[in-house]
Amino acid sequence: MRQLLLFGVFLAVVSCKEISYKVPQPKGRKALTSIPNVLQGSYMLTSAEDGSKDTLIINSKGYMAASDQKQKSLGDSLVLKFYKGYYFVSINENPEWILRIIKPEADGNLTFMSMNTRQESFNALLTRLSQDDITIDSLASGNDTLYQIDPTPRQLLKLVKHGYFSETVKMQRIGKSD
Repeated sequence: MRQLLLFGVFLAVVSCKEISYKVPQPKGRKALTSIPNVLQGSYMLTSAEDGSKDTLIINSKGYMAASDQKQKSLGDSLVLKFYKGYYFVSINENPEWILRIIKPEADGNLTFMSMNTRQESFNALLTRLSQDDITIDSLASGNDTLYQIDPTPRQLLKLVKHGYFSETVKMQRIGKSD
């Protein structure tokens, strides 16, 4: 159950389909080579979906769950970028990139967000994105269809501010990194 929670934290697909990206986001921004001090520490994770808990440990190189003890490090398949107060975590799931957003809070906690596909049907989400001038490409991948967008950094920030992304996991700081 705990490994499922960690998987849910960074790859949580809250529905069968998810909007993905062609490149790590925000595009054109430089990837960070280490995780900033503001994000480092130990966090109690509480799933918004089922209330399950685990501890996430973030250090300068990457992160791991206390229940798993397997380090996931920044690199070609895990990219961290900073833009306008948000940290963007892009995870390579060839042939697509999955995006999660982290916003540090004043109290040391982190707000962890993913694109909200729960409040509306996936088709309604696609329609709403199109109405906001976001081009959506579809790509056949095996028996599934991937839906990818390629927003500018400004468009991506607009999506965040207009509620396309919502909190999926509460990350309460329980310890500071040394």
